[in-house]
Amino acid sequence: MMLRDLPLSGLRALVAAARTGSLTRAAEELGVTPGAIGHQIRQLEQRLGARLVRREGNGIVLTRAAEAALPDIDRGFDALASGLRRLRFERQAETFTISADPSFASLWLAPRLAMVRPALGRLEVRVVTSVALDAMAQEGVDLAISYRKGSTSDIQALELFTERVIPACAPALVRAGPDRAEILDRLPLLHIDPMMGDDVYPAWRDWFTAAGRQRKDIDQGPRFGLTIVAAQAAIAGMGALLASELVLRRHLDAGHLVEIAREVPALTIRRRIVWPEHGPKARRAALVAAALVTAAGAGIDGALPR
Repeated sequence: MMLRDLPLSGLRALVAAARTGSLTRAAEELGVTPGAIGHQIRQLEQRLGARLVRREGNGIVLTRAAEAALPDIDRGFDALASGLRRLRFERQAETFTISADPSFASLWLAPRLAMVRPALGRLEVRVVTSVALDAMAQEGVDLAISYRKGSTSDIQALELFTERVIPACAPALVRAGPDRAEILDRLPLLHIDPMMGDDVYPAWRDWFTAAGRQRKDIDQGPRFGLTIVAAQAAIAGMGALLASELVLRRHLDAGHLVEIAREVPALTIRRRIVWPEHGPKARRAALVAAALVTAAGAGIDGALPR
């Protein structure tokens, strides 16, 4: 059978159904509907001219012909996965992958990549967003910039800088007394949803605790997955936002947002550079980390916290 004729979707559906014994569980595994799994298997049966599965109780079982062919099909998928891993490894060998959250990557990291270029040698830089620190090696990430803490012990870390986390809103919402803490007793609150495993980034509850104040509807209000999107909502006058000054700085400088409740000391987060201690590019990562620390001291475009 020619490569173009291989019914990969049907074969994958058959393997998943055989492994789980259920069209429903096979569908959950592959992220499709049970109807799609059944349709793919029927198409495969029509193409091969052979019955492959039969109903038994609430599940399905393979016919004798399908059961005999399954080991070869399994080995074929294993070989395909191995080939893809090899291609991925070869590509990774030519690149240096940096992970950072989207807001930080676009506003701070991207303008400084040219300063890091000499530390990369012949490697091409690749930027991805928000890979869990504990999964860096599995995801092929050579270095991450994060305020989160990894739980593994084989991670090297270097302090980059400390960011202020401040409340801000559109100027029209605070005509008088913008520096007073009580101004946040009445403004609608905009929230940034924490990423998976994120127990570090301050939320409104942390701010009100630090201010010694209480508010009953503290968890109510629109929620956003990205700070840069939440900032646009704040500019539009939807409410007050608690976010990194690094992300908000350009909007503050342009007058689209104003920092409020200044009488309460700002919360802070510590931004770190981390990399796998025994990763294949650990020595290169140390050089890149040092270059990033140098770039942090350059203050390009006023993006560093003030």
